[in-house]
Amino acid sequence: MGKAEENLNSKVPFEKVLEHINEAICVIDSQMIVVYWNKRAEELYGIKKEHIIGKDIRMFFPNALALEVLKNGKPMEFVEHRPREGNVAIISSIPIMEDGEISWVVSIDQDITEVQKLINELKKAEDKIRYLEYLQEELKRLSPEKDFENIVYKSKVMYDLLMLARKVAESDASVLIQGESGTGKDLLARAIHNASPRKEMPFIVVDCSSIPENLIESELFGYESGAFTGAQKKGKPGKFEIADGGTVFLDEIGELPLEMQSKLLRVLENREFYRVGGIKPIKVNIRIIAATNRDLKEMVKNGKFREDLFYRLDVVSIKVPALRERPEDIPYLINYFLKKFSVENKKVINKIEPSAMELMLKYPWPGNVRELKNVVERLVILAENGVIRDDMLPNTILNYFDIKKDNLSLQVTSLNLEKVVQEAERKAIMEALRLSKNNKAKAAEILGIPRSTLYYKMQVLGIGACPND
Repeated sequence: MGKAEENLNSKVPFEKVLEHINEAICVIDSQMIVVYWNKRAEELYGIKKEHIIGKDIRMFFPNALALEVLKNGKPMEFVEHRPREGNVAIISSIPIMEDGEISWVVSIDQDITEVQKLINELKKAEDKIRYLEYLQEELKRLSPEKDFENIVYKSKVMYDLLMLARKVAESDASVLIQGESGTGKDLLARAIHNASPRKEMPFIVVDCSSIPENLIESELFGYESGAFTGAQKKGKPGKFEIADGGTVFLDEIGELPLEMQSKLLRVLENREFYRVGGIKPIKVNIRIIAATNRDLKEMVKNGKFREDLFYRLDVVSIKVPALRERPEDIPYLINYFLKKFSVENKKVINKIEPSAMELMLKYPWPGNVRELKNVVERLVILAENGVIRDDMLPNTILNYFDIKKDNLSLQVTSLNLEKVVQEAERKAIMEALRLSKNNKAKAAEILGIPRSTLYYKMQVLGIGACPND
């Protein structure tokens, strides 16, 4: 007899094989006594074989699947169950027949805990991706860089301001936008351009505060070849020349030197200028929008700004209010920036703690929308498990309320974003009804919403007719 035949005829140590497979195996006899319990079963259920073999299985598992199989004689396969907290397994029980009777039932458990965790993580990742995609679509709809409809606001003062800006946009009149730093003067200027007949033409931004005084003339008007040491051989067009047909936005116009103010005035009056070192006048068709955070009238009185240039720029004056003057806009801005920075940082924010929201609503925001934007970005970055807490707020806010990060003790009422939004909507609707003398069609027009939406919100918010003055 050859060696191969000897191997075939030798007894296979099945019990040793079963001790080394990755499934938990339990065998009971017809009397419900456990007759086999492998090493993997010990690990999965935390029961040593010496404690269970020879015992009635009902002492350990009164609802064991094997008992059902022993009772009805039919195999049961791929049933999910949880052998203990934190574990998930798939169990199959199969009857083993002898002389037409069930002699044993074999139960095989496959631990799929890790697989289930991976499935759950994958689902969370898919849900997160879907949510971020939804936020991206919302941001496209709410982007505040396109036109008036998409500037984020809810206050009456901003509504009136944008109505004025919309009318101005249709003309070529010069516009002077005034307001504190960070109020969004640049966004308003761009919105005016984008709503104007010049929207397909260039929108050129000139930050008068950041250009050195000795370079500002060449920056605005360009220069000819050899005009000064270091000049390009072919010369260079200036901002006004590049903007021909479009709009020039002169940001921080109050920082413009007096000498340049007189040259700018000539451009506004004659629509022509000379490049530095040039002898040929260049005609341009441009619109001027200027912005400043300074009091130009006071500067005129002090001789720091030309009076004639001021009146030339101030054909239409728009003053953007500080954020503290329109607090009802704050929750809407927070909501917008939360979406924006959630997408950018690929983080889902599920909750702002009421104490954090209350601090942000009561803070005066001296840096206006720019400061709020930066704070929300910080909060999104620091958020843990999708929750923004008050101790994540910067020291500038906590110090304002004299709160220390290690001892936050602010008493918070039941304040949340939804309630704040509802209250702001209630005030806006009541004001619109008052102005329209309870004419709902006019009120809807003032609010910029469909009449059906107004009816719905009045019903939800419990608003009836508004008493007239």
